Amino acid sequence: MHALIIANGTLPPRNIVDTALSTADFIICADGGANHARRLKIIPHLILGDFDSILPSTRRFFQEVQQRRIADQGSTDLEKAIRFSLRHNFTSADILGGLGSRIDHTTGALGCFRKFGERINLRFIDPEGEITLIRKAVTFPAKRGEKISLIPFTPCKGITTRRLRYPLHNGALELGVREGISNEATGTPVSISVRSGVLLLYRFRNSPSPVRR
Repeated sequence: MHALIIANGTLPPRNIVDTALSTADFIICADGGANHARRLKIIPHLILGDFDSILPSTRRFFQEVQQRRIADQGSTDLEKAIRFSLRHNFTSADILGGLGSRIDHTTGALGCFRKFGERINLRFIDPEGEITLIRKAVTFPAKRGEKISLIPFTPCKGITTRRLRYPLHNGALELGVREGISNEATGTPVSISVRSGVLLLYRFRNSPSPVRR
């Protein structure tokens, strides 16, 4: 089962939204994400959160949709949506609007990979590309010249890459020490492995990668 979570941040272009919708078994709006859904004429299965961002007019518009107010201030609305997905045995989730202009919100959103990434396959889709967690190793088709960034959310060791212009061989990445920003595919497939740490893969958009179920 695959979920689509619409949050309150910046959405990708409409054609990318439509592609994500086409693969979703269940649509969740995290609080103000429902405002996006209303504007785009998307009918979710569930709206949840502390309801500090959803417009009253949006709540009335979606009065036939299940709405679950969760007042817990110890977690973000996005985390609430991911926890719902886990409780209902979803194995993967695409997240639209999870990232935006506020660095604190973006940092908190990326922290979901550390909190939940080993239990559910998460993919954040933003206007420029998509970001996923590398679980030990990943291999994927890539176009020559495709931009690829490796983001070490925690210190990462034992990183080995194949078919990247700036390769790593049992290397290490750490924020503030050495990052893996704006690498480039030299062929296909690209493979990346990591021994320890939370390593994120950001692919600039050519075509969305297949959802892992």
